[in-house]
Amino acid sequence: MSPNRTVGILGGGQLARMLAIAAADLGFNTHIYCPDRDCPAAQVANKMVLGNYVDDKNLANFAKNVDVLTYEFENIETKVLEELEKIVDIRPSIKSLKISQDRFTEKSYLNSIDIKTTQFYRIDEVSDIGKLLIKVNKPLLLKTRRLGYDGKGQFLIKTSNDIKKYFRGNKPSPLIAEEVIKFDRELSVIIVRDKEGNIKTFEPGENVHKNGILKTTTLPSLIDDKLKRNATQISKKIVDNLDYIGVMGVEFFLKEHELFVNEIAPRVHNSGHWTMDGSYSSQFEQHIRAIMDLPLLSTERHSDIIMYNLIGKLTSDLVTNELAKFYIYGKKDSRPGRKMGHVNLIKKKGS
Repeated sequence: MSPNRTVGILGGGQLARMLAIAAADLGFNTHIYCPDRDCPAAQVANKMVLGNYVDDKNLANFAKNVDVLTYEFENIETKVLEELEKIVDIRPSIKSLKISQDRFTEKSYLNSIDIKTTQFYRIDEVSDIGKLLIKVNKPLLLKTRRLGYDGKGQFLIKTSNDIKKYFRGNKPSPLIAEEVIKFDRELSVIIVRDKEGNIKTFEPGENVHKNGILKTTTLPSLIDDKLKRNATQISKKIVDNLDYIGVMGVEFFLKEHELFVNEIAPRVHNSGHWTMDGSYSSQFEQHIRAIMDLPLLSTERHSDIIMYNLIGKLTSDLVTNELAKFYIYGKKDSRPGRKMGHVNLIKKKGS
């Protein structure tokens, strides 16, 4: 261990908060960079720097005072990070971020390394959507190529009238259209890789979304061991090809025993919050260990567990359950669709 080293985190939300706590447990300082003075991570970090993500001078000063720079969300201009990389190591890499920032680039990259995704199409002109709808003769999920998360920037297109509805409420922007598949299950793998190429994977979790937002993650999932191995191998292939350092979340659709990667997240992931109480290590500690060149720990699951997101409220029927662990993020205001915390309901393995 090397005490007094500092982890810099771009972003101050709940992921940064839990990363800062994990870093502190390992003896590291944390500096948070965020435009919101009252962000959740500011409550637990050693230092908080107020600023926006295009302020080159402020960001450069921030970078000079940390040993490693990481991030809790994808939507940071990579041109800015390329300048910061001249000052400090950035983990995960800018390459990983560039790929994941653009849905078309991401799916094209995955296909280029022989990983299946749903069928997708680049949309350059509004007229492309109507032509495509006729050609494929099935519903399309229209998505912004950038800046979408938790169901934002997505619209289901079934008819030409739906196209008109979309553009009445949205400005034209780079888009991607994906064929809608009726999947059987949604899964995710949380995987960590260090700079030496050592890899640890957490057991795939089964996810349920509501209104585009993750509602629950359940372990064990109801898929067989072969599918679990396949999901793990696909995830390993992705991080190895990217020479990745840190934790990544890989989301899958399962349809008739076939896995399709939905998206990758080059950071700790909401569907990995169960690891805080269901595994011998958490995704947050593993990320800090990977980016700070510490040995990775066991990712074995020791308990059955369900993670519930607290969305738009801080109340839950689980509050009186003695096996329910609550994590409240410290956000001042609640509103519909906002993640306010999560609960891990722990059960004896195999019960």
